Amino acid sequence: MLVVGGGPAGLAAAAACAAEGLDVGLLTDDPDATWPQTYGAWLDELTAAGFDDVTAHRWPDTRVRTGGDGDRPLDRTYCLIDNDRLRGTLLARAPGVAVTAGRAVALDAHRPQLVVTAADGARHHARAVVDATGQPPALTRRRHGALAYQTAYGMVATFDRPPIPAGTACLMDLDARPFGAVDPATFLYAMDLGDGRWFVEETCLARRPGLPLRELEQRLRQRLTDRGVQPRRVLAVERCAFAMDAPLPAPGPAIAFGSAAAMVHPATGYSVATALQRAPALARAVRRALEEHATPSALAATANAAVWPGSLRRQHALYRVGLEVLLRLDVSATQRFFDAFFALPPARWRGYLSRTASPAQLQLTMLRLLGALPWDVRRAVLSAVAQRPARRWLARALLPPVSGR
Repeated sequence: MLVVGGGPAGLAAAAACAAEGLDVGLLTDDPDATWPQTYGAWLDELTAAGFDDVTAHRWPDTRVRTGGDGDRPLDRTYCLIDNDRLRGTLLARAPGVAVTAGRAVALDAHRPQLVVTAADGARHHARAVVDATGQPPALTRRRHGALAYQTAYGMVATFDRPPIPAGTACLMDLDARPFGAVDPATFLYAMDLGDGRWFVEETCLARRPGLPLRELEQRLRQRLTDRGVQPRRVLAVERCAFAMDAPLPAPGPAIAFGSAAAMVHPATGYSVATALQRAPALARAVRRALEEHATPSALAATANAAVWPGSLRRQHALYRVGLEVLLRLDVSATQRFFDAFFALPPARWRGYLSRTASPAQLQLTMLRLLGALPWDVRRAVLSAVAQRPARRWLARALLPPVSGR
């Protein structure tokens, strides 16, 4: 089998399939490339996936600020993933994987075996192909129309004074006063990296289309100026943009995985821990289908169903309702929405953020949140749910699936 894509999701899929005894090849643009993105996760998520040893930093003191001056402690350990350590761990778990440099551009399914063609003309044959190339995917279905993007501009820097309390991580600071509460809502995401280094990033959670990075850079600098802190030395700059509402896997010869399979959390943007958790189910399904000599399309359907069973599809549909709501809230409503959200019992917001809540539990969390919102925010939420995109996803979450959907 062939895994296409050398990011965290691709390597997780390759390592899990190798652990199942499969003959695995990995096709990636640059086998030696490092991962420049900053990946975060909750420690309990990594522990559940068996990867609690790949963290660069851990913050038991993680906070949010929904507006004003008060921080809310979350009493949950947040982690920064050590990208090199995670990459090395995954490669070590897949010693027999054959890694090839190349960029996949086409998939031919009209032969006994699948054929992936690379940009240099090389052809790679496999009985099963996993597309873990991200968004937009190289080999599987792309969504038509505008996507909702999370965009962020950040830096690792030394500062003349701490931009957040020393020893802490700030998951979300929605204070919009530094730029006059101008829509859309953006927030500070920041961490004390130790040794006088800090990571600070201005993030737009979701917008269709994505908020331009230059505006996020301006907002970050305004926020820092408002706090009376300035970077002394910028050590690295991060710019990121990724889709929050990619389509779920559709019928076809290739297996989608990672963000190519809509594994980006529609309400948070996190995906790495999810890929690590679901890779073993993918590998087991592929092994069984190969042993049964399934056709490529049947094999892909089996693997996609293992990664996205009905309960997780209903869960995802509820998250998509939440995304459509957030896309329609102004700054003030967003602040009060998250103030009520993090005031819920910890099990409620933890289950929502980590995808550990069942569809029924998610529904109860949403109803409790709705009841806790100020009346004007509640009205805005209900208005958003009444719009066609949210109604469609709500129907998928609550109604039994129909043939062909």
